[in-house]
Amino acid sequence: MRILILLIAALTAFQAAAITVEVTGEAPLSGSVSFAREQALKDAMRQASLRAGAQVSSTQLMSHGVMEQDDVQIRSQAQLKNVEVLWEDQHSGLYQVAIRADVSPQAMCPASTQRYRKAVAVAGFGLAQPVQATLGALQNVEQDLPRVLVNTLNDRGAIHALDASRISLYQDPRRAPSAETAQQRLTTSVALATQLGAQYVVSGVVRDLAMAGAAARHEVKTSNLPWLSLVGLNEESHQRQFVVDVFVHDGLSGAMLFQRSYSAQGEWTRAATEKTGFATPQFWHTNYGHEVRELLVSVVDDVDEVLRCQPFMARIVKARGNRLHIEASAGAGIRPGDKFQVYRTGTFYNLDLEPRTELTDMATEVVIRQVQPQFVVAEMQLSAEHLAIQRDDMVIAW
Repeated sequence: MRILILLIAALTAFQAAAITVEVTGEAPLSGSVSFAREQALKDAMRQASLRAGAQVSSTQLMSHGVMEQDDVQIRSQAQLKNVEVLWEDQHSGLYQVAIRADVSPQAMCPASTQRYRKAVAVAGFGLAQPVQATLGALQNVEQDLPRVLVNTLNDRGAIHALDASRISLYQDPRRAPSAETAQQRLTTSVALATQLGAQYVVSGVVRDLAMAGAAARHEVKTSNLPWLSLVGLNEESHQRQFVVDVFVHDGLSGAMLFQRSYSAQGEWTRAATEKTGFATPQFWHTNYGHEVRELLVSVVDDVDEVLRCQPFMARIVKARGNRLHIEASAGAGIRPGDKFQVYRTGTFYNLDLEPRTELTDMATEVVIRQVQPQFVVAEMQLSAEHLAIQRDDMVIAW
């Protein structure tokens, strides 16, 4: 009796973004120098790619309790750029090559050729501690932060971001996203997506805007230490926190696709009485604003990457004869002649009687005939009545 055991583990580097590394590769000088150099260079590049993440695969084959085979493979799909040879040398029968390279993890779906712009509604961000926004009058962060995300996402060109910053999905931001069901579904995101014709919903909560060490400063002020100012020591810290949680929900089912917390800290030197406001020119000119801008770029990068791997989906709003009216704007990049697959939407219930949205492939292809500003018209060979295709069914492009 033989038993095959397969174990796969992912080892992720500490840096998710591109990093610059310097490594040295080696190869034995058993043949020509050129061949040894080539092998040493490959070894160096392999070591550099492992810095960005690796997948370890272990295969074990047992027969009657005896290990017959035990193989371990390490693979990395990192991307190397700007590879530079620093030095080369021969030592103790080995050829050595040192390189410097920029290393970044491979994209989640590098082979994706999806070209349609997905409609994404960006809702208002809740403020968990409103009193923290008093300094600098940053209360407008609830609407202006999502607007920054909308503008940046639209500038990228891969997503059609819709401004829903006036709509809040969470009654109590401090508990978000606990308003979801136990299966991490947010029903309010479905309602918002349906209202705006969006495929996905981005929301979030600003958790912290406090000055760093506020409690410690309070203790110093309430204690009798007037000598600090006499010796030129200012107990005031100008470092300010910025912590935000970002959520991405599917607009069809309400399921959470992405959740991450981001944090940054920068120097806040504006006058205590100044009403700076969030995302104003005065705000961006501060060191704190610079750090926040860099953080929001990371948010957009992550959202862009997550949604790029998702299929393009659009809702059928009218089905009659062999013509379908589909809720997708001209800004999505759809053109006459494009083809989509039709899926029927349905609901089933899991063991906890939680409703789930199910998509059933109808094995039917539709061809786009007209593109209007707010909808498109498609045709199929059979009639909608024959296939029982109706409103709220979907068309999908993978």
